[in-house]
Parts: sequence; C-alpha cells; structure tokens
Amino acid sequence: MTQHHQAGEGPSRAPFVLHVVWRLGCVAAPSIAEELRRHFASDRYHQIAGGAGLTVLLRDADGPESTAPPTIDWTAGQIVAVVALVDQAFATDSHWAAYLNDLARQADERGFATRLFPVALDAALANQEVQALRWYCWPEGDRAGGRIRRLIRELTLEFTRMLRHWLADGRHSQENELQRYRENIQVFLSHSKHGKKGGGVSQSEHDEGGEAVAKAIRDWLHNHSALASFLDVYDMPGGVRFDAAIEDAIKHGVLVAIYTDSYSSREWCRREALLAKRHGVSMIVVDCLREKDDRAFPYLWNVPVIRMDVNQPERVELVAAALLDEVFKDYLWQQRIDAYRRSASRTVFIPRPPELTTAAFTEGVKDGEWAFVHPEPPLGQEELHLFANILPNVQVCSLNEWLAGERR
Repeated sequence: MTQHHQAGEGPSRAPFVLHVVWRLGCVAAPSIAEELRRHFASDRYHQIAGGAGLTVLLRDADGPESTAPPTIDWTAGQIVAVVALVDQAFATDSHWAAYLNDLARQADERGFATRLFPVALDAALANQEVQALRWYCWPEGDRAGGRIRRLIRELTLEFTRMLRHWLADGRHSQENELQRYRENIQVFLSHSKHGKKGGGVSQSEHDEGGEAVAKAIRDWLHNHSALASFLDVYDMPGGVRFDAAIEDAIKHGVLVAIYTDSYSSREWCRREALLAKRHGVSMIVVDCLREKDDRAFPYLWNVPVIRMDVNQPERVELVAAALLDEVFKDYLWQQRIDAYRRSASRTVFIPRPPELTTAAFTEGVKDGEWAFVHPEPPLGQEELHLFANILPNVQVCSLNEWLAGERR
C-alpha cells in the first residue's frame, strides 16, 4: 500500500520529505500513519512552506505487489525524515530488523538533515542502538488521542531541530555538531507578577493567576518535553544585568506571553513582548484574562492566541502543542526564504502578516523603496491601505506576489 501527499507542484527536490513506514500486518500502524499524514500534510503548513511544502509518504512495502521494505530516497528532499512504526513482528523479522539498522546507518552517514525516528509500538525495540520514541509507555491521558498528540509534539520538535541545523549548516565548524543539534529550544515565559489594585478581584488573586500559569507551563515542559524554559524566579543568573539577561533569553528562544488582567499595565511585560517582535522570534499569547484589561497592549497580537485558565491545568498540553507548531512553522518559513534573503536587499521576510512594529524595527525603512514579504494569503485591503497611508514607500505583499514581481 502506498499513499502519497504533496502540497501542490514544486521543484523536484522538495524542502521537507517525511516517510512513515511499517511492516505489512501491523494493526495499529495504518491509523497512526494516517494521523501523521493528516497533521503534517495539512493546510496549516502549505502557506508557510509553499507549493512544494511537506511531502508525506505512507508506505508498508515497495509497491502493491511487494512485501519488501520500502526504499528510501535520501536525496528527494533538502530534509528527509523517516518515522518507522515498529511492532514486535517488525523487530523480530530479521529482514525488517536489518532494514531498520540500514536506515539508521544511512541517515547517520548523510548528517542531521536526514534522520530516522523509530516509534516503539511495544517493548520489542528495547535493545536497539537508535533511541526510539516509546509509544507503548505513554498513557492515553484524559482525552482520546493522547498518544498521537504526544507523538506529533515529539516529532514536531525533532523536525524543528533538523530545520534549525539545516539553516545553520556551513555557518559553524563541524566540531560539537551533535551538541548543537540536540540543544533545547528555550521558552521564555512572560507574565505579570503584580495585580491591579481595586475592582472585584484582589491583587493576590491576579498575582496568582499569571505566576501560577507560568509555573504550570514550566513544570509541564520540564516533565513532558525536551523544551527548556526561562522563568526569572528560577532561571535568572546571579551577577548579571537583569535587562541584558532578559533580552538574551528572548532573542535566543521563543516567547509565551501569559495575558492576564494586569499584563498590559506592567512595563517589563510590554518590553518583553516588544523584544520578541524586534528579534522576530516565535511567539504565542496565552489568554488568561479573568475580568478585563483597561487598555490591551496593542503590540501583543498578530500571533496565535490560546485560551488558558489557571483552573484548567490540563490545557497546558494545548499551549505546548501550539508553541511547537508555531516554532516549526517559523523554521519552515526560514528554510523557504533562505535563498531569497541572501540576494534581496531592502526586503524583510517575516513568517506572519506584517504590522507597524515591523517598520519600527527595520533600520532605514524611511529611505528608499522597501518590501515586507509574508506567507500567503495576502493582507486585506483595509490593512494595505493603513500601510500605504503611513509608509507609502513600503510594498507589503505575500511571497507569491513578491516572486511574481521579481520575475517580471
């Protein structure tokens, strides 16, 4: 059985190719593979990765008439990942076990742009040399589909590492390559520690809200993921300037803005959100508003927003999934525009629709003609008119629109 999905037409060498393979007869594998296809070949990545997007191949053999393990073309994509769904029959079949070892060797020989990710559906892979994702050890959780959600999160993180390494390839020496590859992505938890005085909710309740959610997210990340976190109560190093440590942590990580009633009124919260925008890092907003915000901080938005409640800690899983998804999309975008960025002057490529902060943080934007280029779809006329009125020398367009203009 062979199923193929490719997001539209594109170059013969796709940006990202994902193979999901299993041995014919594994009962659980086809449904797991289909869930992976549904997620990674979905529309959520088409606009970011472009027409050639993520190619996903589901295969249990080399063709409908064959029982032989599928052949992997490691040169088909700039990045090629293989997810092997391994049950006891797979692991104890000498032919398929040798196939798995060959895949691991081939991936290692080609470097970190090619990876094999075995998924152990039972305990048969316990003694393998390649670290497996241990599906059989994961609890289903409170909601159906807990295992598949965790598998998607784990793979999203690993695919992000591959993209990060691909983008950095050639910019660093080969020394400590493995160490750089496995470096954790750091999550900066921006939150208010102080509530607003007066009103129907006490200051202590407001304080507890933001800090409690930040601690809940931090604990969840430490217990359930390979993501690192920065929460100033625990992670601020001694003897360094507070502002320098904050900016460095944000610049080299991703930001979660925990939006409580008092968030917008706190100078450091506002600074942290603007630093994330200035440095173009991945960002999501966790909406924990209880009563109201007297003046919502206008530069906090234009990013994904996830609803969260301090009394619903189980939603932290959704926050983590949204964060990983946003980071993965940002790296896919960086991969897509890497070649264009090297040769395009006065052009700012951003992974989400532009806003006025984009202009504020672009040096020299008032001099000459500039272009702000973002993924599909194009902005609506109301936003385009706003940019045209304020910055008439700036062209705001989607990447496809920009490429069409470049080809003319």
